[in-house]
Amino acid sequence: MTITLSGIAKTFGDFTAVHPLDLTVPEGSFFALLGASGCGKTTTLRMIAGLEEPTSGSILLGEDDITRLPPHKRPVNTVFQNYALFPHLDVTENIAFGLRRRGVKSVSKQVAEMLDLVQLGDMARRKPRQLSGGQQQRVALARALINRPQVLLLDEPLGALDLKLRRQMQLELKRIQTEVGITFVHVTHDQEEAMTMADSVAVMYGGRVEQLGPPAELYENPRSTFVANFLGTSNLIEAEVLSPGTAGPEQLRVQVVGADATLRLPAARCAVDGVGAGTKVLVGVRPEKISLAHTDDADSVPRGVPEDHNRLTGRITDASYLGVSWQYVVESPAGTQLTVYEQNVSRDSRLTPGAHVVLHWQPAHTFALDAAQDAAAGEEAV
Repeated sequence: MTITLSGIAKTFGDFTAVHPLDLTVPEGSFFALLGASGCGKTTTLRMIAGLEEPTSGSILLGEDDITRLPPHKRPVNTVFQNYALFPHLDVTENIAFGLRRRGVKSVSKQVAEMLDLVQLGDMARRKPRQLSGGQQQRVALARALINRPQVLLLDEPLGALDLKLRRQMQLELKRIQTEVGITFVHVTHDQEEAMTMADSVAVMYGGRVEQLGPPAELYENPRSTFVANFLGTSNLIEAEVLSPGTAGPEQLRVQVVGADATLRLPAARCAVDGVGAGTKVLVGVRPEKISLAHTDDADSVPRGVPEDHNRLTGRITDASYLGVSWQYVVESPAGTQLTVYEQNVSRDSRLTPGAHVVLHWQPAHTFALDAAQDAAAGEEAV
């Protein structure tokens, strides 16, 4: 069922938790509200659930206005972080609770279907204390889904799990959503969680939706410094646009502030209106898009720098082994420390702190943002 929020807002006294926002959650999608604590994502979810009354605006479920409906009259169920299972009931009775409360007499078939869906058939008679965190989470999901809601709301449902189990449950949640085919709205502060599971993500900041779209679109084409920094890591470099068109109608050339370097980027990846010569921008590139070449090899083959790549010079100040990759911190004349991730395949042993290097990457992997924005926005929220 499609959810449509129109001008929905919430204030608590003098504090505005959610500024008026318009948002459409497509039917059958896995939709994530992503943001740091206090951004308004949970308040938005609670307004959909009927647990908070909007100060203004309306909420439609399909064609039906549910803005003033009490929670128990909405075809919506919510799964919370603490699961709220009944400790004295076994798995079967926990799952059947909602049906029994509605007076349904025969529940065995529906409970069996839910146990099969969440793959807990062999644990039907266990009590919650006999289950792992992930198993308890599955019971909570089954208990919500057995009521056949048109929308399932998930409020930080994996927050209490350890990292490995959380990643397993991310895949399980996505599998379950695909099988049941109903609309899931998932609130989380975990960027990886949102990007792993969601079809669409709304990044919230200060009670507003900063950017909305598929995870890959948000990551590759952030429209603000907050999104660039909050979703992963970005290197943002101060630059000034040279005459548009000097690199071709589909590319921009920029001069790096403080360095003797020009960079190129696709014009379509510049999130600045009215770009002209002299426009100040923040040029961005993700750490995994950058390669390092030792200065001695910069012009050699095969370790050298391709002629069509953007390049900056620098000096390595730190090298950290992360298992799947190496993380380098490079000091550059561009006036900022740049982070580089290189896959742990074949490492040049000369890439150690103190080494002089050339950072290079494809122009297509470059984006540009408005330099009037705070270059550090989003970093403190990660």
